[in-house]
Amino acid sequence: MIYENVLETLGDTPVVRLRRLLPRPQDRVYVKLEGVNPSGSIKDRAALHMVEQAEHEGRLRPGATLVESTSGNLGKSLALIGAVKGYRIILVVDPKTPQSVLSYATSLGAEIDMVTRPDADGSYQAARIRRVRRLVQDLPGAHTLDQYNNPDNPRAHRLHTSREITKDFDQLAALVATVSTGGHLSGLSAGLREQFPDLHVRAVDAVGSAAFGHRFEPYKMRGIGLSWRPGNLRPQAIDSLHRVADTEALSVCRVLAAEEGLLLGESGGAAVFAALAYAAAHPGAPVLAIAPDTGANYLYETYDDQWLREHGTPPEVLWRTSGDLLHHARTPLHAPSPLGGEDEGAAGTGQVAMGAQA
Repeated sequence: MIYENVLETLGDTPVVRLRRLLPRPQDRVYVKLEGVNPSGSIKDRAALHMVEQAEHEGRLRPGATLVESTSGNLGKSLALIGAVKGYRIILVVDPKTPQSVLSYATSLGAEIDMVTRPDADGSYQAARIRRVRRLVQDLPGAHTLDQYNNPDNPRAHRLHTSREITKDFDQLAALVATVSTGGHLSGLSAGLREQFPDLHVRAVDAVGSAAFGHRFEPYKMRGIGLSWRPGNLRPQAIDSLHRVADTEALSVCRVLAAEEGLLLGESGGAAVFAALAYAAAHPGAPVLAIAPDTGANYLYETYDDQWLREHGTPPEVLWRTSGDLLHHARTPLHAPSPLGGEDEGAAGTGQVAMGAQA
């Protein structure tokens, strides 16, 4: 098939059924591989939809400057869009952003603005957003899409991504998706429930994230969690919450690569771990996990033993076999809980850190 530009290759990402990493042989756990999108992540969908809507409404004019806070993947998406459409792209990032992401973005002409000083709670996210606001104020013609609160972010998934999924499934018991901006989680929940009204939607967040009201603490995973609750995260669209620890997600990444041939990013590892926990408690129910990006972003980090040691997670603490991993999926460190309740590890951990509003 011939396309007019690379952006037209977005979407229609494959769904793969796990073969070996299953609690029981009859279990049905599927993974939607969003890393197949042109810049390597699910963020391509929201980024293009937000840009096109801004263009349609006259908020974004030819040659404009786009400034956005990103932990990585949205930055890659905007760099690609900017190269195709002719926008100046300035990405406000922090030291957790993978070098491969920065190299990709700059290769396509994006500019990097690095925030190096975290807030008192150790989060860079609020500091990044403050920097975006300052740049938009100071640069003539600058615009930010505000992926955290822009309704066109979840709308992209309600209108497009969910339709791909409903074409693939006659039945679906559960959707398992991670929280970052809340965009694909909230949008998919709304869109899929039109076809599957009894769908159980399980949110996956990092232990340490404050998106659901827990006290923020630094964690290793990228592309998941926030130090506050974003506007695009809609709790009413979610049935349960599973908080996944770094060791759980990183272990899944390693085992999936070795035993299923799936190379996923850290947030994808967290989503699959939560999907396995759901499957363990619901034998035979079809469950779909959304893997937001490809592990190619993290080959020299998540998948590198020396990098893990240098960053406080010796590979020896990770589970190496499917048997070990499935044992822990049946008894996760933080048991999934109905939204609005708190699991044992979360009780009394405090309120959302509203750093983005500072």
